[in-house]
Amino acid sequence: MVRSFLVGVRGESFLNDNGTSRQEIIRRLKKGARVRLVADPTNPHGRWAVKVFTERDEQIGWLPSDARDADAVLKDEPIAARIHAIHGGTNWLKRLLGKKHVGVVLRVEKSEPDWGRRQRLEATAHEYDDRIAKALEIEKNDEEAAIEAYRRVIAEVRDMTERDPYTSAHRRLPAPVNRLSLLLERRKLYKEAINVIEDWLNTFDPVQPTRSVSDTLRKRRDRLKRKLI
Repeated sequence: MVRSFLVGVRGESFLNDNGTSRQEIIRRLKKGARVRLVADPTNPHGRWAVKVFTERDEQIGWLPSDARDADAVLKDEPIAARIHAIHGGTNWLKRLLGKKHVGVVLRVEKSEPDWGRRQRLEATAHEYDDRIAKALEIEKNDEEAAIEAYRRVIAEVRDMTERDPYTSAHRRLPAPVNRLSLLLERRKLYKEAINVIEDWLNTFDPVQPTRSVSDTLRKRRDRLKRKLI
């Protein structure tokens, strides 16, 4: 069964990182045009963020927080979106200046996932969850051994994600970067702890920790950098 719903794009008034105007891009779009939904789990503002791109790889905004389907996108489950309508917005200042603000409404369609495929991917992903869980157990009795276990499982998760990001997205546990960097900090291995955090920040991982843990990691990195000055 296909479920269909309408959703307004957010952030369509901002410029893209390359300086292009989302407003100008939207004005060139036609009703019915396909768009791409791209999950952005490493986004510092929210791990369930989803970018909206045209077929020419031009970002026009984001899905709103109440309609995010990052989980389905990351797991490569059936989800598609098209332009349903382009409409004038409510920015009175731009209208006064003769520059009518435009917005976008998408029609998003979701189908039932392939449950057999999902079970197979989950079975593989859960093997990595088990390895992470075992490393966390090791820390209770032997921190030195836990450091090695954390290093190993983080590398294994990274390699698996590079090979098959859709399987990796079925994991339940984030890579234990927080625990490893904390243990390294306790041993005054500040540079190594910084490298662990920065590698994590610069590497795509579909399974991210909570916002509070992400904030903790960034604060730890900054604090350790100050110690090395």
